[in-house]
Amino acid sequence: MKPLNRLLTGGLRTRLVRVFLLQVLAISIATVLGVYAAAWVVERVLVQEALNGEAEYFWDKHDDDPTFPLPDTNNLTAYLAEDGDTATVPAWLRDEPPGFRRGHRGDRSSPVIYVSEHGGDRLYLVFDEMQVSSLAWYFGVAPLTGVLLLIYLLTWLGYVMSRRAVSTVVQLSDAVRNYDFGSGRLEKFSQEEFGEATDTETLALVNAFNQFIQRLESFIRRERNFTRNASHELRTPLAVLRSNLGLLARQSDPEARALTVERMNRTVRDMEALVETLLILARESESRLNWSSVVLNDLLADLLDQIASTFDRPEVTTGVRANGLLEISAPERVLAIVFTNLIRNALSYTEKGHVHILIDRNGVTLQDSGCGMAETDLERMFEPFYRGHDRSNEGYGLGLSIVRRLCDRFGWHLHADSELGAGTEIRVEFPQSDFKPFGSN
Repeated sequence: MKPLNRLLTGGLRTRLVRVFLLQVLAISIATVLGVYAAAWVVERVLVQEALNGEAEYFWDKHDDDPTFPLPDTNNLTAYLAEDGDTATVPAWLRDEPPGFRRGHRGDRSSPVIYVSEHGGDRLYLVFDEMQVSSLAWYFGVAPLTGVLLLIYLLTWLGYVMSRRAVSTVVQLSDAVRNYDFGSGRLEKFSQEEFGEATDTETLALVNAFNQFIQRLESFIRRERNFTRNASHELRTPLAVLRSNLGLLARQSDPEARALTVERMNRTVRDMEALVETLLILARESESRLNWSSVVLNDLLADLLDQIASTFDRPEVTTGVRANGLLEISAPERVLAIVFTNLIRNALSYTEKGHVHILIDRNGVTLQDSGCGMAETDLERMFEPFYRGHDRSNEGYGLGLSIVRRLCDRFGWHLHADSELGAGTEIRVEFPQSDFKPFGSN
């Protein structure tokens, strides 16, 4: 098996050439062996049996009639030596012993001879096979040669068709081998690159490679986003921690130290939430997240109370309004991240007025009476690190961008509307949700 394995190594084209040459060699060897076998059968079996039959027939007739003529045809000549008299026998034939063999005539020909003895007499049969060989050539070897050429032609056509069949696979292999994975942009393959007659198997390989490229691009995109976001957004809380540690080292008043520790704890919680969010966005799938049935009414009420308590907004009223229970199946932590960022954004830009959360059959709406934003800012509000015209508020710059990416990731619809000086309204719709109006069973 090892020589066969070595034969089948290399590229498809190389292996096809090797197999084609091996087929031609095998056919040629089989043909040559067949010709030699046929010649041996004709000479050693058919001719010998025919001459032996002629000799037996002659002796039978000669015993009945001593004057029975010797066989004499165009291809067969007979000589009879009675009682050892070889005067009528050619000199080159006289010393041949009984049996079947080839003789050596003076004209350099080698006819087939058969010597038979009977009652002291000896019969010499000389068979000239030249005419028979000519007939064998015209009716045997020539047709066999034509068949052999036809087999060669069919083998060649099979090789050409096989090479054409695998040409797209070889082309795809060359394209993959020369593909530059280190380039800044990963290009997908198209069917046009491999011709219109691309086979189904090659199309399956192209589609699989394109899916791999798509996943690879997604991996690279998530890695770049995670690196960019983490390196950019963790600087602010780390700076806050560093400054608070300096204050803590200089402060001696217990109340002041407690306030500093509280600010540090809040910053650590923000960092934990930020890192968790970035890790969720960096994952390829959501299968590892803990999915559950979440009632948004309870979740939003808790989040609004928790976040509002961290803001000093005495002139801002907050509340959750609903005419039913909205329940969806999703990771609760993801929902908390989305609405935490939305609530924090609303409170950050609302110094007086209200921040209300409205729950209806189709989704959740957050309304605030804050500063609002211009149309140009509204178009860019979900871009990373974009803060709009008011840059005085604290924030890490990723909140609304994270909301957009998480909504896109989980198939939720996000809409925003704002008017400068009047406030902002952001709505999150959940295509698959269960709403139960109050008062219904």
